[in-house]
Amino acid sequence: MLLQITSTAGGGTLTLEFGILSRLTNNTVFERVTKNSVRGIWSRRSKLNLVGAHINVFTGEWTQKDAGIGTSIDSFYEYLLKAYLLFGDEEYLYIFQEAYKAAMHYLHHDPWYVEVNMNSGATVWPLFNSLQAFWPGLQVLAGDVDPAIRTHAAFFSVWKKYGFTPEGFNLATSTVQNGQRSYPLRPELIESTYWLFKATRDYRYLDVGRDILASLQYGARCPCGYCHISDVETHKQDDHMESFFLAETVKYLWLLFDLAAGPDNIVENGPYKYIFSTEGHLLPVTPEIVLVDEHCSYFGAFCNGGADRGYGISASSMKHKKANYTHLDDIQTPSSHYSASNMFATRGYIKGVCPGLTHAQKLGISYSDEEGNVIEQTSEGHEHHDESAIESSVRTQSSNVILISHPVASQQDQALESSSGNGDHADIVVTADSDSISHDNNDGSLGANTEELTEDTERTSKHSEDEDIAQNLNLKEDIS
Repeated sequence: MLLQITSTAGGGTLTLEFGILSRLTNNTVFERVTKNSVRGIWSRRSKLNLVGAHINVFTGEWTQKDAGIGTSIDSFYEYLLKAYLLFGDEEYLYIFQEAYKAAMHYLHHDPWYVEVNMNSGATVWPLFNSLQAFWPGLQVLAGDVDPAIRTHAAFFSVWKKYGFTPEGFNLATSTVQNGQRSYPLRPELIESTYWLFKATRDYRYLDVGRDILASLQYGARCPCGYCHISDVETHKQDDHMESFFLAETVKYLWLLFDLAAGPDNIVENGPYKYIFSTEGHLLPVTPEIVLVDEHCSYFGAFCNGGADRGYGISASSMKHKKANYTHLDDIQTPSSHYSASNMFATRGYIKGVCPGLTHAQKLGISYSDEEGNVIEQTSEGHEHHDESAIESSVRTQSSNVILISHPVASQQDQALESSSGNGDHADIVVTADSDSISHDNNDGSLGANTEELTEDTERTSKHSEDEDIAQNLNLKEDIS
């Protein structure tokens, strides 16, 4: 029977890792099944847009109907927002917006959060549990900083009271909840401290970091590492250390202090920006991961012909891989810039045209190069004594427009421009429907066609002069 039950967090916290796996292996099945899992959980939400803690994966029935932001549910909310930020999939954003509004309405008792019945909204447990401490950091990513500041201050007050945060703190009695007295070196409060300092640059969060570090050094240090605290009131140690202590707790402490000192690390100054998984693993925001569904918008820069599957990397993208760089919007420092009205104004982290493209890819064209990849078609020009021919050629792709710039114009060209009545002919426009064009510039001419046009112009001018002379002679005869 236990194998049929999963937590909401367990069913909804596979999106990032499996989504990336699909994009790196060109196999959509991993991302598809994890998205179906999220959809399945969300489709069984209550009328209040709340989800429970445990669900039967075969029947879809909720076996634990307590809704909250902590135990068994926490990373379900987290991965909804982060999946949108990493992949740009607006379905995840929509679900997060609806779930977040419901949580703030039914679970939030400023500055605390409680657990309620998912159907009625009635309070079930007036508890702060230590896993809730990730929530202010998530609110920073969502742009809702003001409530994050207040909630973080309330959570840290529990740490100050005991030197650690217990697994459960009863809000009604302001005491440690029986059976939940331990602190297993959890990272959630430190994670939120890091994100709040990054958003506000308020140095009180460095003080928070120092207090947490001091507690770990003097309360949890043991001969072979750092020990699980079995009772936050007595600080009794247990001979146990979870792996997330190194993967998350210490990592976020280091990132906090390094950010204050002037960041010189891969997270703050690396070639890419990163999304943190719920276990603190760095997931790079690269075009190969983020832009696979937008390859058509980028002239196939990351498509190798597997567009029917939705994934692929072309040779051109690999050739210019070193040039790839994605822009992740920096978090604004003043908390007043954040409001519920502008929380979700931007779509993902990728902005503008992908810098991994060549100039030709950005314009949708190809230039002839030294490798001879482009077939050159040049028009025949007249041979002139002791003059060298200058050739320029271009081949069009699709229906894009090509501009060929000729910054130097000869006197004969200028005469041609003035006779035709046009202004600036420095830019010659060629479309994909035209044949590939090349111009030979010999002694200031534009080739045979141009010389013939010039001769026609001279004949026309001479004819006009003859007519003027004849009119003058007729006028003189009339006067006489």
